[in-house]
Amino acid sequence: MHIISALCIRPQAGAAIAFGLLIMEDKISENAFVMPGDWLGVEEEFSSADNTFVDSDGAIRAAIIGNVHIGNGKISVRNPNWERRKVERGMLVLGTVTDDMKSVAFIKLDTIRMNGIEYFAIKDGKIVAERPGGPRGRPFGRDREGGRPERPAPSGKQCGVGDVIIAKVLFDDPDVYTLGIRDREAGVVYSECPLCGTHMAVEGPGMLSCPECKDREPKKVSALYGKPEEIKRLFGK
Repeated sequence: MHIISALCIRPQAGAAIAFGLLIMEDKISENAFVMPGDWLGVEEEFSSADNTFVDSDGAIRAAIIGNVHIGNGKISVRNPNWERRKVERGMLVLGTVTDDMKSVAFIKLDTIRMNGIEYFAIKDGKIVAERPGGPRGRPFGRDREGGRPERPAPSGKQCGVGDVIIAKVLFDDPDVYTLGIRDREAGVVYSECPLCGTHMAVEGPGMLSCPECKDREPKKVSALYGKPEEIKRLFGK
């Protein structure tokens, strides 16, 4: 048995490491049929184009079922009946709060469809309560209205576990999307009472109340709260 064959373990990213040697998978060919998640190459070879994404190990993978196209240093997957793209910085996204740890809330993002294109998230999102000015002076991008600098949400409770929210992708970090909820459309769009489970109603700016047990919860409430048809129009559903 060949020494390298005996010692190498092939990880999912498409490479094997043994005593400092890096062995790549066979190159993908033009028009090859691929499934979602299939290995296409690495960033050193190609730029990730339509219907592909780059995983945490730098491997380019297929996002849809289709045929490979290679050209001008780019690799893509084509399917005339299906187009998928990765969620990008600056987009509005829809998701559900899965964990609330006072200073940070974690969000499970939904796949959304806009203008015939399906956008998918390859990781979860987080909303961090920051002091004015941001961490270490890091900029917070621009909002959708008038180019005004976007500031982080003020500290305090902005959403809770189980809430459905709209948020903007501020940063595409390696392991998580950093989200903001300063836009008019952003914030909680559906919430249930943490005490009795009743659908909460808007009492006023930044306040939800329960019509049954009268519990009140301060939150960042979206202008689209309780308006599913407007949410569908926003995301082109």
